[in-house]
Amino acid sequence: MSALETVSSNIDPKRLADILNRDGAAIVEQALVPNQLSRLNAELDEAVSSTAPGLRRPTHESMVEFYGTRTIRFDGLPARSRTFQEVMLLPFMVGVADELLLSNCEDYLLNTAQLIQIGSGESLQSLHRDEDAWPFVQPPKPQLEVEAMFALSDFTAANGATRVVPGSHTWPADRQALEEEITQAEMVAGSALVYLGSTLHGGGANRSADESRRGMFLGYVVGWLRTEENTYLTVPIDYVKTMPQRVQELLGYKAHGAIGVVDVGSPMVLLES
Repeated sequence: MSALETVSSNIDPKRLADILNRDGAAIVEQALVPNQLSRLNAELDEAVSSTAPGLRRPTHESMVEFYGTRTIRFDGLPARSRTFQEVMLLPFMVGVADELLLSNCEDYLLNTAQLIQIGSGESLQSLHRDEDAWPFVQPPKPQLEVEAMFALSDFTAANGATRVVPGSHTWPADRQALEEEITQAEMVAGSALVYLGSTLHGGGANRSADESRRGMFLGYVVGWLRTEENTYLTVPIDYVKTMPQRVQELLGYKAHGAIGVVDVGSPMVLLES
């Protein structure tokens, strides 16, 4: 089992990009300062308490098991948490996205933002590559995604810490991971697992008696792909108008050349008061 390298949140983004290119994933300690961690949990508590486990409107029956029957999951975090907007702009996140994605696009987008709380008794999620959401992008693929799972509670082997396969981003698509090649991203609350969309990973089984594992997912994708989450519907436009300009751009209100235009021009005009 290969251990993931652990780095500080003040790491040079180029160095973090080098680690991801080498290993496919890394753990960033103190990715959130304590005040951010407490505010995120407080801002998301109500939505967690009012959301039942399981997938509510599956796009395909196979997604029910994949997303878990004892896992609380919802998206639209930019509209649910002011603090999440800060997380979108954390220097190590946008820095490593700049390093890894801007050679393949004019700009990148928020792909999806989810709260994922794995409840006691949840089974293993199958190992997968997030970039497989776009099966029509054929090899050799450019780097499509960089992502992070933020620990809003401690991640342990017992409560479902994310399973990761270091080095799998370089494997043939059909190679299966051996058990000894899989590690778990155990980390304290406030840390983040950062990984590539081409890295095999999956939620761990929660074998604890009554402990939930709360994580927050944030991913960036090249701006010429359709994002997994439809943020135009999950984040009301009147609320988008109050956000920092860079957050507005990451939500898709910046055209990617001739892609995503409105009235054959920049959609940013829709945000003008």
